[in-house]
Amino acid sequence: MQYSKKLRELFPEVILHAEDLLLLETFQIKYLPDRVPVREFATLLREYPVVHRFLISKYPPIGSFIIRILKENKPIKDIDLVEEHSQEALWEIADLIIFNKHSELFDARGPIKWNIEEINSIISIEGKVVADVGAGSGRIAFLVAPFAQTVYAVEPVTSFRSFMRDKAQRERVNNLYVMDGMLGSIPLPDHALDVLITSNAIGWNLSDELKEVERVIKPGGYAIHLIWSDVHQENSFHEILISSPWNYSCFQDGNDKKMKLRYYKTI
Repeated sequence: MQYSKKLRELFPEVILHAEDLLLLETFQIKYLPDRVPVREFATLLREYPVVHRFLISKYPPIGSFIIRILKENKPIKDIDLVEEHSQEALWEIADLIIFNKHSELFDARGPIKWNIEEINSIISIEGKVVADVGAGSGRIAFLVAPFAQTVYAVEPVTSFRSFMRDKAQRERVNNLYVMDGMLGSIPLPDHALDVLITSNAIGWNLSDELKEVERVIKPGGYAIHLIWSDVHQENSFHEILISSPWNYSCFQDGNDKKMKLRYYKTI
């Protein structure tokens, strides 16, 4: 479980509790079956029935997954092992919890960093109407705001939206508008944008997301997808993005640990 190890190292002062799962939003619960270690998660659900009930009430379709993993994984009586399993389950999805509980820590510590030159080398942001979709804590939105005419930060996590609004007010960023929404359903009209940017946000439902991206960009506008990953991590999106019907171009930079990919196309 390498991801949990990375998250523990990145956020060493964070203490996670099973009750933190009560902060999850519906769209986050939807993807738990693809994220959680099932044996450890089954142990946590048995130990904390309030979490079990919350997840099913918040997102009923997850019920079949929960029933299956509880059936396939026997109860554990060792108290220390129960706690170990519960913590491992929490840390494997700790990013989702930290999104909701510690937005300021994610903004300060999140490993994904870009600079304005990397975007302007594709298309100048000066005077453009731009959207940062799947904005998270708004790193891209705040990066481009000093140059753009208008910036829309589209983000489904409530705590991130609050964080961005507070930061924009504190820093007097008056051209940034924070909106609830997702890549597969962007709350903007057709052809509203000069440039749309994502940063490690695509891929929950890639085909639908790419169609929606192209819907909201003006003819001649740009779609830019920024991806930062470990060198040895498989990039399942690359062949799809560079091939028909999407036909993105790609800049690649990096070192022996991290690879920075900038996919872009004119609409």
